[in-house]
Amino acid sequence: MKNNVIRRIVVGIVAATMCLSLAACGNKDVKQEVAETTEEVAEVVEETTETAAEDEMPNPEEELQAIQDSLVFMGGLKTADDAAKKIDVCMFRNEQGDIIYIYNDGDIFDYGMFTTEETKTDDGKTYEKLIGTMGEYGYYFNEDLVSGIIVDSEGNVYDAVELDEAASRELVSKTLGG
Repeated sequence: MKNNVIRRIVVGIVAATMCLSLAACGNKDVKQEVAETTEEVAEVVEETTETAAEDEMPNPEEELQAIQDSLVFMGGLKTADDAAKKIDVCMFRNEQGDIIYIYNDGDIFDYGMFTTEETKTDDGKTYEKLIGTMGEYGYYFNEDLVSGIIVDSEGNVYDAVELDEAASRELVSKTLGG
């Protein structure tokens, strides 16, 4: 849209310059005025073009950082080192107050504003069930907030330890293609 405006301005300048040049035939004062006006308009077009180029060329790193800055880390868990499966689960709150979940088990990389419900494992442990776009998973933080359980999409329960904020933010970067 900005390019169309710039093109119209340039066409207008060219047309006005041609008309004034023809009208001025031999008059030095009018020729000087036409030259000055053309130069001023050319400067405005150049500034507008630079601004349009800056607006149209977003910096992906700045956009990624802006998104990261808008998210508040709420917590994360990962399966313990000796677990049969590597799984990460983390949560962030966005500027609107929504909770964004990320679930990654190597085969499934799911993220978004999941539906949640409290439920129990087969042995009676309460956990938060996440109903994502690619399956159902779950987690529970123990009272110490640095350990808990993770439930995979098949219902298997794994002991979990804290997934720190840095590792969780790397998952956010992956969701954004970074």
